[in-house]
Amino acid sequence: MKSNATKSRTVRTEVREVEGIKYRYELTRRENRSVAGFGIPLYSFAVVMEFTDTGKRSEGNTTDLFADSGKAMRFFEKLVDNLATPIDLAYIVEDELG
Repeated sequence: MKSNATKSRTVRTEVREVEGIKYRYELTRRENRSVAGFGIPLYSFAVVMEFTDTGKRSEGNTTDLFADSGKAMRFFEKLVDNLATPIDLAYIVEDELG
């Protein structure tokens, strides 16, 4: 019997440190192997912001935002280039897809 599990892997990770704040960005590719998922790869994003002096941390993520790898990579680069924060992530997604 074949498993209908979801296969997930990290495609790209970038870390930036600016003025005592560490930003971590992650692009993940997920493939649902069930018949209903059609095996289409879907791309998700995570943003983690950590204050190096206090260790306080904030996280934000999106799930299955793009099916196109090119669009996913461009969106990821936009997040990194603009030092997007976890709070910004929802607004950036809204602007991108709105």
